[in-house]
Amino acid sequence: MNGLALNLILALVWALFLGEVNLRSLSIGFGLGFGVMTVFHRALGSRAYVRSVGGALRLVAYFVVELVRANVQMARLALRPHPPLNQMIVAVPLRLRGEGALTLLTALTGLMPGTVTLGFAPEQDRMYVHATGLENGDAVRRSVQEIETRLLQVLGEKQPSSA
Repeated sequence: MNGLALNLILALVWALFLGEVNLRSLSIGFGLGFGVMTVFHRALGSRAYVRSVGGALRLVAYFVVELVRANVQMARLALRPHPPLNQMIVAVPLRLRGEGALTLLTALTGLMPGTVTLGFAPEQDRMYVHATGLENGDAVRRSVQEIETRLLQVLGEKQPSSA
């Protein structure tokens, strides 16, 4: 059974057990169901689902921290009289495959202040990024590849193999 479907069923069972089917009881049931699925992942076959949800939570936490840090850095640059912008266009090699995954990477990269995704190589194995405020091209590559690594943890084996 699909991990999300099982988690929703466990949430519904919890709400019915309480006798109140409302958002609060469903949310608590969803959390408790996820806890059960985490503890008994072998018996329930929910290992991939638990990993995917854990990866998504880590991605969100990482992205929020990086977003705040990038905003502070761009604000500091904007307030300086002669800021060292270090504008550059960098080619970033990619491991992600598939239009959905690449679109998500592009959206997350574009939300970071000082970066704009320009496009992809025809083979979609490289992404071109315009960046401002970072030291050098390697820093830009590391930043984008860190987001990509976290996306790979979320998507897991859903990624098509590169041919």
